[in-house]
Amino acid sequence: MLDITKVFHEALGKVERSSSASEKLYNALAGVQSELGPGMASNPQAAAMLAYVDALREKTALPDLTTVMDSRTQPATVTPKTTVREVAKLMKERRVTAVCVMENTPGSDGAHPKIAGIFTSKDIVLRVIAAGLDAGICSVIRVMTPHPDTAPPTMTVHDALKKMHSMYDQPWTNLR
Repeated sequence: MLDITKVFHEALGKVERSSSASEKLYNALAGVQSELGPGMASNPQAAAMLAYVDALREKTALPDLTTVMDSRTQPATVTPKTTVREVAKLMKERRVTAVCVMENTPGSDGAHPKIAGIFTSKDIVLRVIAAGLDAGICSVIRVMTPHPDTAPPTMTVHDALKKMHSMYDQPWTNLR
């Protein structure tokens, strides 16, 4: 039987090594270019080589999360005091299975939103319905997962996938 996560992880490793090799080549070429000075760009062969290496670098560079984020990937958000019923309605409207619970944290230049937790459709079932709580009065802060793992938009897609992969290699006691 094929272990797709293992195969995928190995493929990601190959991509990372290829990108690293490309970056080393690019850095070496940049060093040569700085040694030879600005006259190198006037040489047609050198200019073609630089253009080729730039294209190679662009093709093998590891994209960051901003390349897969756009206005459609903005998460649904609620405040900690939002009721579970309101959250469930929002999830249905937005056709999502999870929402970010955001709180404003005071700063020197005003309040900044910060992720306080995540609430999923699984939480509705296991932490609200199964526990016999009233979704109309239960605040989402009582049943959310606090302080979820996050990734900055500048993290490479590869590193984000490795982070998710390592989460699933950990014992299931930390995950729901």
